Amino acid sequence: MQTRLKTISLFLLCLFLLGGCTSPHFLKLLPSTKRALEANQLFSYQYARMQQMDAAELALYCPDLLNLPDETANKSLLQLSCAQFWLSSSHLTNIELQQATRLYNQSLTHFLQLMLPKQKYRHPALRIVLEPPLDETGLPFENFVLASDFQAIKSHHQQIKGTGLGVSLVAARENTGTGWDKNYPPEGIFRSVTVSLKELKFNKDLQIQLTLQGHMMQEAAELKFSSASYPLLFDAASSYLWLMQQAKLADLELPGLFNAELADNKLGIYSVTPLQKNKQPLLMIHGLNSSPLIWYELTMAVLQDEELKQRYQIWHAFYPSGPPPFYNSMRLRKKLDELHHMLKAEGGSGVLDQMLVVGHSMGGIISKTLVQNTDYLLWDISFTERPEQIGYAQKELDKIQDIFIFKARPYIDKVVFMDTPHGGSESSESILAKVASWFINLPKNFTLILSNFILKLGPDKVTLPMREYLSGGGPHSVQVLSPRHPLLQGLNKLEYQRPVYSIVGSDGALSCKDEKSCSQISDGVVPFFSAHQAKAVQEIIVPSSHNSYQSPHAIAFLQQVLRQPAGEAKIVGKAIE
Repeated sequence: MQTRLKTISLFLLCLFLLGGCTSPHFLKLLPSTKRALEANQLFSYQYARMQQMDAAELALYCPDLLNLPDETANKSLLQLSCAQFWLSSSHLTNIELQQATRLYNQSLTHFLQLMLPKQKYRHPALRIVLEPPLDETGLPFENFVLASDFQAIKSHHQQIKGTGLGVSLVAARENTGTGWDKNYPPEGIFRSVTVSLKELKFNKDLQIQLTLQGHMMQEAAELKFSSASYPLLFDAASSYLWLMQQAKLADLELPGLFNAELADNKLGIYSVTPLQKNKQPLLMIHGLNSSPLIWYELTMAVLQDEELKQRYQIWHAFYPSGPPPFYNSMRLRKKLDELHHMLKAEGGSGVLDQMLVVGHSMGGIISKTLVQNTDYLLWDISFTERPEQIGYAQKELDKIQDIFIFKARPYIDKVVFMDTPHGGSESSESILAKVASWFINLPKNFTLILSNFILKLGPDKVTLPMREYLSGGGPHSVQVLSPRHPLLQGLNKLEYQRPVYSIVGSDGALSCKDEKSCSQISDGVVPFFSAHQAKAVQEIIVPSSHNSYQSPHAIAFLQQVLRQPAGEAKIVGKAIE
């Protein structure tokens, strides 16, 4: 019986291929309307025949369609139809599912290439319409690009490969600057869309109409057939690649340090994935003279990991790094509180209270302030009178108090430090750093707040150790990273209210046994004993020249931390083999 079915199937295929060799009607979809419509007529007979095939016949017939020559008329229509019927049958083997998926996706890709960048394709013999989804805010997308057109930006990343039915597009629209868009990158809204076949029908005039359906992919979804369902392709990474190609934040790195006024209005928490009420936030905070672009490796690692991309939404913080970290910490805490409150007010689940934070360098200092209670420690280091005694400067006090007095955010689950100068960096006191300091211009919104408060308070109410830092409009970030800075040392005295992990960079040895050998370790900017955290759940040393965010060992370690259940903090294994 199997031999007879195979003979029939091969005979039908041979008739089709021979026809393609002997008749101009079957060469390809020519501009000639007559020839194209005649090809459609033959396809209608083939389509009807495939409808009559059972699962065994389709399993013999469909795989052969993968080998049709490219010039074959209606090749993609044959492949798509056969795949659709085949997938509708139940109990496909793994090999059959792979073949059917390849047929389905390959043919869909061809039709999308015909119609993009427009969403429609019209020809007397063929009409294609894409029904795109709206984004999570209900707004339509303006542009669509095949995800396969994107290559990984860094050479050591291979092209993204996904599994599942459908073809991945990247959809984009402009950022409106209002509502939820305020928490998305200013470059635009970029989303992963998966396209499937909704309907294939023959019109009265023999025109074939394909209706394609776009699915907004935020998590795993299935495509249902008559007697089976299969997972849709979920390619979350390509939309991030398009964003990276459009990103302009790199242009703000130097202005953020030397002329923060230019970059100050860009400060915020930006979600590179759709804001969701039922996913854990993963917040990444960059360091001095830097931007969120450093998080390419970690972001891609999460988006290409099936488990992690389902579990986390990715947020990037941006701030101008010229002002001191305590000031930027205060502003980012407020932005974070607002975003967290907004999602909770929309019915957000408890996973929003399980945020994981990763901070690099000075971003690690900012991260610390999210999991520490200061009480009056930092205030007393800075001023001789406490806030309740300064009623005569209440207006100015309201604007400055949160810089020195703050509490751990209850929605943080754990923090990971990378190359963080907890004890400061001698580089901040080098001749080069002092020369660079002359060119750092602080934003007026910071200098005015501080100078007005000191003027109202009186310079004599500033403690002696802090007078050199709080005079003349306040300190800049390089000064605060000095090992001598009182507030930096004050932070080291505070307990962590949440578990922390530590990644220490080294441009030499990757282990040490005693104080002498550990003192030889440095990443070129931060020495071991400044980055070292004795109270960390776990600390590792990775090869790094103050750029652990690019280290494969650090990324592997972070992925292990991310896999931990919320509320759990334990040793996750070695990051270096």
